[in-house]
Amino acid sequence: MRLYDKNMIEMRDGRKPVISPQLKSVSNYIDISLDDVREACEAAFKNHSRKKDVIKFNSDFDGNSLKLYEWYLDGAYVSKIKYRKLVKENKNGKVREINSPDLTTRIYQHLVLVKLGPLYYEKDNMNGLNCKPGFCITASSKSRSLIKKMKHVYYDRLDLKYCLVIDQRKCYNHVKDKVFRKVLKNFISNKKFIDFVIDVSFVSGELPIGTPTSPFIHHLLMKDFDDLAKRIAPFSLRYADDNFLAFYTKEDANTAKWRIKNYWWYELKIRSKRHTCIITDMDRPLDFCGYVFHRNNKGVSEHNKGYVTIRKRVAKDAKKCITNESWSSYFGLLKHCDSYSLMSKIENIMKLRDLTSTIRIDKKMDADSIDVKNLEGIVFDIVNYEIRSNNKNEPNWIKCLIGIPETNKEGIPTGRKLAREFHGNYQGIVNFISKCELTYGKDAILPITDVEIENRCGYVFKGSTNRLEYID
Repeated sequence: MRLYDKNMIEMRDGRKPVISPQLKSVSNYIDISLDDVREACEAAFKNHSRKKDVIKFNSDFDGNSLKLYEWYLDGAYVSKIKYRKLVKENKNGKVREINSPDLTTRIYQHLVLVKLGPLYYEKDNMNGLNCKPGFCITASSKSRSLIKKMKHVYYDRLDLKYCLVIDQRKCYNHVKDKVFRKVLKNFISNKKFIDFVIDVSFVSGELPIGTPTSPFIHHLLMKDFDDLAKRIAPFSLRYADDNFLAFYTKEDANTAKWRIKNYWWYELKIRSKRHTCIITDMDRPLDFCGYVFHRNNKGVSEHNKGYVTIRKRVAKDAKKCITNESWSSYFGLLKHCDSYSLMSKIENIMKLRDLTSTIRIDKKMDADSIDVKNLEGIVFDIVNYEIRSNNKNEPNWIKCLIGIPETNKEGIPTGRKLAREFHGNYQGIVNFISKCELTYGKDAILPITDVEIENRCGYVFKGSTNRLEYID
């Protein structure tokens, strides 16, 4: 007996036929074509077009694409899957083992995304907000942005009083191929393609870090949980392994906590982190995904209902930005929170850092200062000088770098010269040097050697003035 005929429009009583999820999955028989392989190649080459292996592949694109397709048909693809092992330490000290796929493996992984992506996104309830096209923490779309959704629940859903924050323990490493195979059978029915997905997406039976398929595989695994979260909570969202659910009462939050823990363990074989699962009053500040959300105990129609700050560790890292590229990443986070003063401070620091990398203050005339009166009776050399003028463009200030002969304790010259500088409004000295510079030029008169200073109603160079002895 035929359980369901796609050409059957109505049942006898006029109702639409109801199709169970199992029957739906049976109809989803997926197989791979050569065009799918070509599409996966183009996706795998994105942002990698200048690499040698991509250039070599493109030299015979059709032939290499056909080879990949034939390997899939005869099962030889299994021996072609290779990874490069990497170790990365995060800023918080956490060490991650990364499996970086080679080009062939990456193409096969994008082939999984090409075939399974439309199936998942058709049923996606948008509870998960990470690693999907158009979704991120600060996405422009309100329905796809984590921070905009969090602002909505903190500013507008004031009827929700308590929240549950719960995350998974090693969400990738604890995802096993056996569990995922069971979940994948609800989406597709082709055993050959299911085996292919498992082979190219898992490493030693675990979901690896650093591959394009891992976030998507995790989304597929969490699909039923996302539906459950939307049913048991008035508001929920998930960012990778971090989950936020808001409730009317604390009792509802506590019930959901144990329901989620049990679901993860008995259905997905994943544990929740032991000491990070919290139930808290939403009137208290909450740190979630790098932001700290606050309520101000205002009404729905009032202004200033809440505000958002950045996590202290993130702010500390942002202050250490040394390039515009790194600052742009932090700017994308900071512009969505109420941290204008912090942004201004960092920008000012970066502007100063940028200026000082190209502009240096000229320190060639800096030396220990000496008072002019202490130079009386000493013969010295003027090595360099700087004259400044007032607003009428009249020279009225001078700074001189001088060399004074050094003597030891016995008063015997050592042959070296001590660098000293004096400055001030010594108009007699200013006028004399200005006239010399105007007549001969600065480069021609420097250095000025064997200089002595005397006080003639103001300090002047000895012998630089016409002093009268007799009056006719």
